[in-house]
Amino acid sequence: MKKKKHDWNTWENYLRVHENVLKKYKDNFPSHMPKYAVEMITDQYYILKLEKLELITIKGTSVQVSIEKDVEIQEGGRKPVAKTVGYSYKAWIKGGKNLIRYCSPHDTHNQFHHKHDFTQDPPTVIRLNNDEYPHVSEFLSELINKF
Repeated sequence: MKKKKHDWNTWENYLRVHENVLKKYKDNFPSHMPKYAVEMITDQYYILKLEKLELITIKGTSVQVSIEKDVEIQEGGRKPVAKTVGYSYKAWIKGGKNLIRYCSPHDTHNQFHHKHDFTQDPPTVIRLNNDEYPHVSEFLSELINKF
């Protein structure tokens, strides 16, 4: 059976993958090497955050980025396992317009994975399949190459 794109991973590896993604794009962060803030809400629920991170694209655009991930933790045998259960990836021009935002389903509206594209006129909401939303690395790559 093929592994899903957003499947369970050990908590240790989940964190390592996220840190390695930031290292991969270190040359695009002009001020400092970012680090996720990890907040434990309960033993089974954590939040990972990057707030107001500056990213320089290949076109030289300074883009502000915020990433927030809700993570469920379960016992996985010898090691705890983790899976993203909610997320919001946002990008905007500092002091200016919004560019894109990826969101997990909301209870009251857009009850599906989706992307807000604010570069369209009018801004659009694009529906994404359950396993189609981007990993953080894909989001950062999109920003670096598109804007």
